[in-house]
Amino acid sequence: MNRGAIMRFRGQFRYAVDHKGRLAVPAAFRHALQAANQRTLVLTKGYDGEIEAHPLEEWERFEEGTLLAIPRYKRETRRFMRRRASAATEVEMDSQGRIMLPRHLAEYAQIEGEAVITGAISHFEIWNPSVFEKFEEESETHQEDDSENLEKYLHEGRSE
Repeated sequence: MNRGAIMRFRGQFRYAVDHKGRLAVPAAFRHALQAANQRTLVLTKGYDGEIEAHPLEEWERFEEGTLLAIPRYKRETRRFMRRRASAATEVEMDSQGRIMLPRHLAEYAQIEGEAVITGAISHFEIWNPSVFEKFEEESETHQEDDSENLEKYLHEGRSE
């Protein structure tokens, strides 16, 4: 793979967060990023209390295709853009494959000492373990309805 190659993030991992706020990126994710010559990630607030971690190139496509494309004269689109962009922080993987979790995002996601890292296909997510457990329970409860309703969203294409 080279720069611009498609990266996919799958799986679930549990890692410690060290006393400096560093978190190891799972080896499978690290290899995908390195193969695509991507060491920079953009971290931002997710929709369900998690931190989203986007490869820089993928985030820049989102900025171009969505954040810069939505009308700035509408209050709802300004709220969306501000929420996504104001929390966004670029971080670089260090030589040991770790990233520093910015304090404002760690506080938002209630990350202390341990995190669950989950693949989300185009990006990955960083969760407080107990928040993720509750999210999984809720997802399990709604799995059948969500699956049945999925078709109506397919025509809309990929969304952020």
